[in-house]
Amino acid sequence: MKKVFTMLVLLSAMMSVMAQSSPDFNRISENIVKNSLEVQPGDVVLLYGTPAELELLGAMYVAVAKAGGQPSISITIPEAQKQALMETPMEYLGQVPMIDMMQMKMANCVFSTGSDQDPGLFAEVPEERMAAARKGNGAFMEATRRAKFRSVSLGQTGGIPSPAFAKSQNADYQEMVDMFWNSIDADYEGMTSSGKELSSHFNTGSRVSITSESGTDLQLKIDHNLARINCGRCLENNNMYGPDLAFLPAGEVYACVDPTSAEGKVVVPTTTFRGQEVKKLTLTLENGRVTKITADQNGELIRKTLEMGTGDKDVLSVV
Repeated sequence: MKKVFTMLVLLSAMMSVMAQSSPDFNRISENIVKNSLEVQPGDVVLLYGTPAELELLGAMYVAVAKAGGQPSISITIPEAQKQALMETPMEYLGQVPMIDMMQMKMANCVFSTGSDQDPGLFAEVPEERMAAARKGNGAFMEATRRAKFRSVSLGQTGGIPSPAFAKSQNADYQEMVDMFWNSIDADYEGMTSSGKELSSHFNTGSRVSITSESGTDLQLKIDHNLARINCGRCLENNNMYGPDLAFLPAGEVYACVDPTSAEGKVVVPTTTFRGQEVKKLTLTLENGRVTKITADQNGELIRKTLEMGTGDKDVLSVV
């Protein structure tokens, strides 16, 4: 019997609507270290971020040390990263990042964060250079998928809200940043219970229909992999063959799609890609694969990126 689900994906459960002008990074960090990463004495903990998150990274460093862990901070400078992408000879862009590879082999825990201070920073980087860098990073990503560590990423699409990112989303910055930090302080136990109940519907062979007012009309079938939940705790996603992942703000259920099953179309009214707005993005799928991409604005950016990809780049994999 066909199961039809009307899905409302909530980024997180809001615990307070009070404005939060200055986040308590010490309390937030201790909560992440204790309840999300569950740092143990002797754990090697890698902390990744940009200069905009130095206060948070400092608080995480202290919290990890107090828990008996061994923290190490790595800073990415987006402006330097862009300049390197533009000026490095193409043959060097494809090199495997060996320092990252060695660090990952040592890590018990990884905490990463970031914020989009300039949504358009990488817009002018030619796609050929981006593709070369992705290729060089491929070996590292493959090694990461097989490694065993606990990982928390704080800041989902767009990272921690910045004034520039809020403007790019036509949102009020103060409302967005208050919502973000309030969402971190959520009822994780309640979220876990709700997530497990919802994930129980995504059994092997379940038929799912997804529609929206924007025009999405998609049918698919769930494959044999167990559905996962993101409730903010790494060990809730404990598995034998890869890292235990959590993303904050939390509140999601993931299910793998039978790779030949998706039929219909997905319509996204507006999104951004490398800082450029894409309007009414429409993906048409047949037998699980994207067969057509159209958009009222900047659709060629998506098409060119997929054209330069490899493997099953056009297959719907996760809902």
